[in-house]
Formats: sequence, structure tokens, C-alpha cells
Amino acid sequence: METNTVVTYEVIEPVSNKRLFTKDYFVAEEHYGKGCIVYEKHKTITQPSLLTQTQVQVTVRWNHKVQTEEV
Repeated sequence: METNTVVTYEVIEPVSNKRLFTKDYFVAEEHYGKGCIVYEKHKTITQPSLLTQTQVQVTVRWNHKVQTEEV
């Protein structure tokens, strides 16, 4: 069984709505730090047999506003 996963980042500049697509995490992180919206996309393709192929795509918007509990 062969499995391939590709991670890409879609960066959106909120004022002009310009879009940038990259596979480089550090480019996406730099733009996120400047206030851009970043979507992280994981696409996994699996071929369990010669006649069967499955594809799964997951998209997550970056949001690093994590809430923590104080003990």
C-alpha cells in the first residue's frame, strides 16, 4: 500500500485579498506574524490496490489564541 501526504499553505492578505500558495512552513509563519490569514491543507492519497485509490483532504485555519487554565 502506497501513501503520499502533501502539506500546502494558503496565505491571504486580509486588506487586498491577495493569495499566496506555498509548501514552505516558514513563509506561511512569517506572513501569519504580519496579520495574514493562513490555511494549512493536508492532502493524503492512499492506493491500497491497483484498482482503488482514496483521497483525504483536511484544511485548518491557523489560530494560535490558545486558552490555558491556571492551576
